[in-house]
Amino acid sequence: MLQQAKLAGALVVSAVIGSIAFTPSVQAQVVDGTGGKVSRCDMFRALGRNLPPECGGTGRPGGDTTRGRVVIGTPDAGGKPATAPAAAGTAPSAATPPAGSSAAAGTPPPAATAPAATQPQAPKGIGLAVPFAIDSDQLTPEARRVVDQLAEVFKLNPSDRFLIEGHTDTTGGEAYNRNLSERRAQAVINYLVSQHGLSRDRFEGRGLGSSKLLLPNDPTNGRNRRVQVLNIGS
Repeated sequence: MLQQAKLAGALVVSAVIGSIAFTPSVQAQVVDGTGGKVSRCDMFRALGRNLPPECGGTGRPGGDTTRGRVVIGTPDAGGKPATAPAAAGTAPSAATPPAGSSAAAGTPPPAATAPAATQPQAPKGIGLAVPFAIDSDQLTPEARRVVDQLAEVFKLNPSDRFLIEGHTDTTGGEAYNRNLSERRAQAVINYLVSQHGLSRDRFEGRGLGSSKLLLPNDPTNGRNRRVQVLNIGS
């Protein structure tokens, strides 16, 4: 379980599935984990397509993990009965169309209707309080514990990529906050690469400063200082 960060230098990280320079075409579904305790399974459900057994999944990467009622991968044939083979020596014949039908008159059947376009799925993510020392991009011991749990999600979902965003409150200048949040997002990625052996290519980091406040009506609230992680796909 993760306790809400209380340090003034806390950064909230947001992860998104997708590609580099990801720009969602639909509103991301981000779980707010900055206001209380966040469990390990909360992180998996917010970010992962593969879930460990204790969180309701099979824990098997590779596209066949069950997550709730959604099955990732190709389902079984569904028990369809097999078609009986034709009798030996008998050539199968086409069924004779009824008299007066369009087929009998030589008229081609109407063209099939094209399926409706599929709406893009909203990316999912989670905002977490990742505490840093004030005016610093160095991860504190508590911050490393949070990132260690994130690493478990990333390892069980090896084909997915993630966006790590740094956010601040409105304390301090805009340019300073943006630079600091960028350095903190990169610090999270550096830790994942150096301590957990994850590929840097799987992550994009960016600092947004105070441009996207979690609580716009309370701009200096510490919950605005967060790291948001979004799953941006494979």
